[in-house]
Amino acid sequence: MGSDVTGCTLPDERRLEWGCADEVAPLRQPTSVRLLAVDPHELITWGLRTVLTQQPWVERCLQATDLVQAGALAARYSPHVIMVDGSLADAGDMRTLQDSSPSSRLLVMTERQAVPQRLLQTLRACGFVSKAWGIEEIIAAVRLAGLGLGLAPPELAGDVPQLTLREEQVLARIAHGETNEQIASDLRLSPNTVKQHASSAYRKLDAHNRTEAVRRAQYHGLIA
Repeated sequence: MGSDVTGCTLPDERRLEWGCADEVAPLRQPTSVRLLAVDPHELITWGLRTVLTQQPWVERCLQATDLVQAGALAARYSPHVIMVDGSLADAGDMRTLQDSSPSSRLLVMTERQAVPQRLLQTLRACGFVSKAWGIEEIIAAVRLAGLGLGLAPPELAGDVPQLTLREEQVLARIAHGETNEQIASDLRLSPNTVKQHASSAYRKLDAHNRTEAVRRAQYHGLIA
């Protein structure tokens, strides 16, 4: 844990710093950052605005509850960072929003701890923010986006692992909390065969346990 020049406590930088899906010129030591929070729930955008506007490096934090309203605000104020709830993340509508303010950097907000890499690339997002993170972690993530950096765990970066259909099926059921015996019954396999498929998937994902394997598979878009 360390502190940036604004006094904001940063999470482990090795976990946060990551290249953007679209390379854009970073903001070099901005004196202030304009933000736009977009979420269908006003309580979420109000909370983000309340927390973020307390930071000395934030000029303002605008609020919107849909992409139409967000597009109008983006065109008028050209925010440095736009935070959009994942439920609104339709590729076509997002492209329209980005066209309203081409220089803005996009962060996808989600309740998950991970977002499929393919989704970030499709949306041209430089990263994501999990609503499950702590306040300091979210602040630090937005700060890094304002500096032109992307946000994603580097251990998840790299090529997408190639899993077999059976391995994906087993992992998808593991993600839903099923035991090896339940998976074996669903797929009409022996528990030992299920274990072999799971172990093979773990190796390909460089994961050490079920939770880590599911997280990495979800990030790469291999399972829902």
